[in-house]
Amino acid sequence: MQAMTTIGRNDLQQLLASCPSLLLLDVLPQNSYKEYHIRGAINAPFDHRFDSEVSALCPDKSQTIVIYGMNFECPIATQALQRLGELGYENLFHYEPGKVDWKAALLPVEQGPAVRNSLEIEQADKEQRFLFLLSLTQAPLFDLLQL
Repeated sequence: MQAMTTIGRNDLQQLLASCPSLLLLDVLPQNSYKEYHIRGAINAPFDHRFDSEVSALCPDKSQTIVIYGMNFECPIATQALQRLGELGYENLFHYEPGKVDWKAALLPVEQGPAVRNSLEIEQADKEQRFLFLLSLTQAPLFDLLQL
């Protein structure tokens, strides 16, 4: 198993600035991620789908990955890092202070779910158009004429 490196806020800022291919993973449950997360982070909750999600997100085992959880006392990030090491990932970093520290320092956070790629954007757009068309078909014809 590959050893992980624990980093602080300044280290994370430097990695974000110097490593464009860095994968920043929020391993907390989706509701926590939606509440707020570090800008650019992808949610990969540490649950029964973790292995397959990470494999899909990062097939390159040498890619730089930073994992974070809630704070210093959050065991989820440590468990996720251990699992990534078992899966053969090599460049692992643990932002141990977590998202609480990041937000307390007034650094950029986002809210809500993040769309991961253009395929998901396209799918979401299709679903939204379908729902709009469906709502039009449910409206009385008279109401449609007034649109």
